[in-house]
Amino acid sequence: MLTCHETTLQELPELLEILLAHLPDELRKPRINVMVRLYCQEQKQLYRHETKLAHHEIFHWERNGRMVGGLFTMLRPDKTLLALLPTIIAGEPKLTFQGMFKKLIDFSIATDACLIMLLADYQQSADETLLKIFQFQKISNLLYLNSQRVEFPEQFPAKQLTFREYANDYWEEMVTLVEQTYQKTLDFPQLAGLVPTSQILKSYQESHVFEPSLWFFIEYESQVIGALLLTQLEECQYLELTYLGLILEFRGRGFSREIVQFAQFIAKQRDNELIIVSADQNNIPAINTYLRCGFRLHDQKEIYVRFRE
Repeated sequence: MLTCHETTLQELPELLEILLAHLPDELRKPRINVMVRLYCQEQKQLYRHETKLAHHEIFHWERNGRMVGGLFTMLRPDKTLLALLPTIIAGEPKLTFQGMFKKLIDFSIATDACLIMLLADYQQSADETLLKIFQFQKISNLLYLNSQRVEFPEQFPAKQLTFREYANDYWEEMVTLVEQTYQKTLDFPQLAGLVPTSQILKSYQESHVFEPSLWFFIEYESQVIGALLLTQLEECQYLELTYLGLILEFRGRGFSREIVQFAQFIAKQRDNELIIVSADQNNIPAINTYLRCGFRLHDQKEIYVRFRE
């Protein structure tokens, strides 16, 4: 008999072993430890009502008392539902796999998600036929890069640019600016306009402990030309480069490298070990900038999306 259950903290490591079985031990074990630790921290913060964090909903399926597969999701404040690719153990009927997709779609409807974004490790074999049946389409690969402390500049690198800290009084200015920087974006252009910019920025603020001093207006010759949004990941000594955008007419002028070096400098000032960033594989100018600044590719995922009907 097949049954579906909400996954408890005690059951989570066993489920993650199934979901990440495609990874070698040296990658799987550390990732499981990190995911369990983050989940524990999230539950504590939700319990204390400290912040409106993105939160996980995790399900697993059992056949005659044995765990045979699962579904790991995260609902972001902007109503994007992220999910790891559903997975079943060897020998489990394909109907179980289909049931997981139905559960995922039903859950997205129940939570009023604007879209479902599936993340599949490049080592996984996604069932393209099944994904099409459930109206998922591949839009690109997401590349994850990081820069270690040894690459951080020793001194403040700004030469041409000024970085003005954000304050809550400038909310409307920031929303308008980021909307301008989205013009002709190379990062997942298929998703442009699906979620209002104000909602995306609120999601950035609510996904971790928000520090206004890590958001910046970028100025050149007294003119605002872009935005830099950083996030301190409180669970580890990592700084995330959450968003970097320039107004169209200021792209291709070498400013991005100076901005990334400034972000690395901030990471050093805050005693971080790493600064991390993710980018659409088709955003070649951004990726080249990160590589020139000492970033290295450490992971990539295939991105499949199902839009709300």
